[in-house]
Amino acid sequence: MQIETVQTEELAQLDKIVNEIIEQRNVIDIKLTTTVFQEKILYTALVILDE
Repeated sequence: MQIETVQTEELAQLDKIVNEIIEQRNVIDIKLTTTVFQEKILYTALVILDE
């Protein structure tokens, strides 16, 4: 099992990156979170891979 972290300030960009990972790798699960940091919203995806 391997975990990749993707973090962006734009939700559309996060969606694009996560979809690329799903198409190329064997994904077990994805955990999404949002965080407010210095007046910006950060979107984070933890992608759990079956490697």
